[in-house]
Amino acid sequence: MKIVVIGGGIGGYTAAIKAAQYKAEVVLIEKGKLGGTCLNRGCIPTKAFLHDAHIIDAVRTSKAQGIFDSVPNHNVQAIIDRKDTIVTRLRDGIASLCKANKIEMIEDEASFIDQNTLFLKNKKENISADVFIIATGSMPSRLPIDGAQSEEIWTSDDCFDTPLLPGMHVCLIGGGVIGVELATFYKSIGCNVTIVEAQKRILPSIDRDAANQLATILKKQSVTILTNAFVKEIKSVSPYQVICTVNDIEHKIVADRIIQSVGRKAVFSDLKLENARIESNKVIQVNDAYQTNVSHIYAIGDVNGQSWLAHAAAAQGKVAVDHIFNPEKPTHQLLIPSVVYSDPQIASIGLDEAIAKEQNIEINVGKFLVSANGKHVVEGKERGFIKVITDKENKILGSTIFSHLASEMIPYMTQAILTHQTIESLEGVVFPHPTLTESLEDAMADVLGMSIHSFPKVRNNI
Repeated sequence: MKIVVIGGGIGGYTAAIKAAQYKAEVVLIEKGKLGGTCLNRGCIPTKAFLHDAHIIDAVRTSKAQGIFDSVPNHNVQAIIDRKDTIVTRLRDGIASLCKANKIEMIEDEASFIDQNTLFLKNKKENISADVFIIATGSMPSRLPIDGAQSEEIWTSDDCFDTPLLPGMHVCLIGGGVIGVELATFYKSIGCNVTIVEAQKRILPSIDRDAANQLATILKKQSVTILTNAFVKEIKSVSPYQVICTVNDIEHKIVADRIIQSVGRKAVFSDLKLENARIESNKVIQVNDAYQTNVSHIYAIGDVNGQSWLAHAAAAQGKVAVDHIFNPEKPTHQLLIPSVVYSDPQIASIGLDEAIAKEQNIEINVGKFLVSANGKHVVEGKERGFIKVITDKENKILGSTIFSHLASEMIPYMTQAILTHQTIESLEGVVFPHPTLTESLEDAMADVLGMSIHSFPKVRNNI
């Protein structure tokens, strides 16, 4: 069987390697750089920046504690150079993996001629296959207002190669995950940061308690946050300006750099889907196995609009390939955790407390403040909490972790939900001490009112 994967991001190369493991003949077509948005302009560059930002913050904290006499100047260009080294290393690693799995890699732009054939723009050749997997990803959206389309106004794609220096004013339009992560970095390197968010709060899709507490932390770190703020116009000639209304009052924000972080949109316009009669609107429609309406053509990752997360794209790629080779096997609904790499991080999985209440779902909630955890205190990371949601029989339905290294703890709760665990069934798990993960034990025990490191919910009269 010959499988052609269009797009070499995390979804595409994962699907390609998975297909090669099934002994298929695999071709991977990528018009840009291997690794896609995640590796080159998204997940990895952002996390490289945030890692270095945490070091800068740690040095400042250490000076306040008397460990250092002074805070040395930081070099923003060195941060960018380190990011480039990391990205190149990982990209070379992906290429080596593809080569080791005997995957043919083609650097070209593909479009459909019909349901069984692609045209390669640069090679001016046709390529046919038994199965196609579309994994062309997404691109940053821009607001449909004056000035927003100018190249002078950045999106997240533009943030990783040009240094912004301490003292510069950065205005981020959009207080979602991307905006908050960029704000976390820019405030750490000494920029003055303003977030302009149209909703009532930043991170509107995230647990309300965590989002509100993070907003408080950012404000204490001198980040200006404007909510209920509707951007009317952007002045794209220096001095750059954002003109917005907050509660019907007009504000003009002058900034050295304006960055739009207002979501993403699927990329597939150059594929000529109509030639293959593939149904699409703003995204490509797929079923539970990520098949399009054309049964031998699949679409995974951002391009199908089901989740805009890199790890979701990789997971969908594996499900799609499994379905290609085992079409009779039932597909399972993916349970995708989300993470905001703020400081502290916010990670969540499953049912959210507010949504449960809106839908009148009866739940129990356990909550543990990480300030009572020894390892959090040792590491100077005392802000945050862990929240566990269960049904009335104490079956775990969801969790939010607002904590240092929340991203490393959320898989435990994901596995608990997938394996239908209850609070009681996990009581025998012993967590090593001292660890951040001990907080999970206390949060789960709090569902029963039995957390060791929390004050009793109700005191008995003596």
